[in-house]
Amino acid sequence: MHFDPEQLRVFSALMIEGSTSRASLELRTSRSNVRRIWQNLEEQLGEPLFVTRDNGDTEPTTAARRLEREMTSLLEEVRRFEASVRKIHMNGRVLRLGADRNLFNTGHFGRVFNTLRHDPRFRISFLEVGAADGKAALEAGSCDLLFSIEGVPGRRLESRELPPMSLDVACSRDRHDSSPVQPEELANLSWSLATITEKPRALDTLRHIRKSGGGEGQLCTQHHFMRWAEDTKSAEAEAMVCVRPVSFHRLSQVMFLPLGLEAGYPMNVSYLKQHPYEFLETMVGQVDRALQSPLPTPPDGLRSGQS
Repeated sequence: MHFDPEQLRVFSALMIEGSTSRASLELRTSRSNVRRIWQNLEEQLGEPLFVTRDNGDTEPTTAARRLEREMTSLLEEVRRFEASVRKIHMNGRVLRLGADRNLFNTGHFGRVFNTLRHDPRFRISFLEVGAADGKAALEAGSCDLLFSIEGVPGRRLESRELPPMSLDVACSRDRHDSSPVQPEELANLSWSLATITEKPRALDTLRHIRKSGGGEGQLCTQHHFMRWAEDTKSAEAEAMVCVRPVSFHRLSQVMFLPLGLEAGYPMNVSYLKQHPYEFLETMVGQVDRALQSPLPTPPDGLRSGQS
């Protein structure tokens, strides 16, 4: 019986990775191609090699384990070849993330970035992309994943909602209570909403806080917010409602507390449907799970905003 190298590579990848999605990632091909080669191999052998579980993982059958034993030396050669290919890909594969600069500087996007940065299969790069240029950047291949608040419509594009960015209240460090700030407390302060989105959406968020008892707040830019955080004593505002910046621990003048209100900004990720990295959907799922997991609780005596 004749086995071509592609069949051996797919069989070896499925035995090691345990799913078509992970095997396709390692082989840099599509899941449908992995499944096609796997089914062709089963047709040649006349018996099933893998069983697919409800969660998408593949379990080798007795026939697959017998085939692995009988072809040990040949599969070892294939795996050595795969290891060499992976080394080349790890040094050369880049996943390019696009986002507006204001979004990039949030702690929420920081979790996205770190989730992907710790994946050893990629080198991660960042490209600043304005809201109006998102579709063109994706279609031109300037970035692979584009993160935005408004989303990017297009027939060639796939968009998915991620967990939204919640709002925090930045206030001076003389506050000793680390519980969430309720809207009614804002009514007693002079405060501003630091916007990272288009003005209509920011105004809607401002009105929502007002209607919830937050009093009269103002809109301000991210630049104004950062200047305020560096020197709160000289500013008129006593607090800032904001999306927590990724470098919040460096802002020693302020502490960040959750806003006790269901308010925030949505977050979307978009990518080409027919992208050379056909496993992007899997990567997006990985990011989604990371954002849904709770942030670690800081030790006693260490509040948000402290280094």
